[in-house]
Amino acid sequence: MPASSFRFLLRDRTRPAHERLDRLVGPIDSEARYAAFLRASYAHRGAVEAYLAGAIWPAAFGAWRPAVLLPLIRRDLADLGLALPDIRPLDLSKDISSLIGVAYVQEGSSLGARLIVKMAGRLGFDGAHGARHLAAQAGGLSNWQSFVGIIDGLSGVDQAVAIEAAAAAFDHAAAAMKGNGFS
Repeated sequence: MPASSFRFLLRDRTRPAHERLDRLVGPIDSEARYAAFLRASYAHRGAVEAYLAGAIWPAAFGAWRPAVLLPLIRRDLADLGLALPDIRPLDLSKDISSLIGVAYVQEGSSLGARLIVKMAGRLGFDGAHGARHLAAQAGGLSNWQSFVGIIDGLSGVDQAVAIEAAAAAFDHAAAAMKGNGFS
């Protein structure tokens, strides 16, 4: 399989897990639902950012590093007067294939953030209050574009391991959603 189709392979092979997560979240159409989404985002993102922190990225990644949004989510939670939820660790190997799979899910979430930031806006939340992390994420597509450009040019990645790690990251996100009020 040509390296240029790696991101599409990840997309296609993780589609069921991604679609389950999307169905679980559904529309964010009330302040209570947004608060649950925010708590779940913190619970999931906290685990993912901790997992990716300090990872050793090959030279092919240059200066690229995963986006860090947890401080902004913390501020968004404070805006809504919400306590920080518990974080369940993401227990995966830190080999490069697993790191790529998890980063694929984390960085790809910037695409979904473009939709969710609009839903949050209809509820009165924006980049200055309650939706800082979404505004930053939706405006940060360059990190996603850089990431897929890098992985599309890599060789020697165990694609099966990357797919398993990405699916595990989607499942972790779904568990965080369920643990914070989504069903």
